[in-house]
Amino acid sequence: MSRDVSPSSSSSGSSDPSTSETVSVDASAPDHETPHEIGTENQQPVSLVVFDFDQTILRIHSWGERIAPGDVASRDLETDVADLDFFKRFVLKLVNRNIKVAIASFGQYEVIQKYMDRIFRDDDGDGQIFSRHNITTPSQHGTDDGRCVVGGKVPMLDYLVEKMLGGIRGESNQGRWRRCTARVAFADDDERNILGARKAGYGNSALVDPKKGFTETVWHEGLGKALGMGEFMSCETGDQGE
Repeated sequence: MSRDVSPSSSSSGSSDPSTSETVSVDASAPDHETPHEIGTENQQPVSLVVFDFDQTILRIHSWGERIAPGDVASRDLETDVADLDFFKRFVLKLVNRNIKVAIASFGQYEVIQKYMDRIFRDDDGDGQIFSRHNITTPSQHGTDDGRCVVGGKVPMLDYLVEKMLGGIRGESNQGRWRRCTARVAFADDDERNILGARKAGYGNSALVDPKKGFTETVWHEGLGKALGMGEFMSCETGDQGE
């Protein structure tokens, strides 16, 4: 059952509410996996990149620290964001390459939106890079923001695939659905979310160390390859590896 979870209730390194969610995982997965060993490079090019928020994009846990929407304007982005420059360059390159980007978080939508508005204040062009269209939180999945979603991040990923890639679930559409999920790259700091996503067909799912978050160093140490995008940031004008 979904419930509000404080960081102290987590038994893992992450304080995301997802750490209390029971997710069915593949028992064959080895216990000694390192962050970038969860996830394999897929032959299909990535069409959608999905980030967790707390301890992935951010190095802090905004929900655990009870940061309110009104607090974000006075926060130090260089302190809060794991790697502000790299995250901006990465997302803007995705946009320029027509690769979709989204956030799937158990946190509070309004807080996430305020952070994204500040980060991309001068880079939005004709419209917001992040909005309610591509930020999904528990309030869209039958519970309150800040609570776990039954099934972990899988229902949120499914929602984004349907909305952003035109995926259609159902017996008659299994092939199309698998092709859609194979084109998703998903980064999260909770191992259970990653294992649950991989079991659901999201093969390019990779664990981010919650103590480091999404940084350029972590990317080049293996996260990029684990997400199926190993060559994507090799140079500013380089092509995405397929």
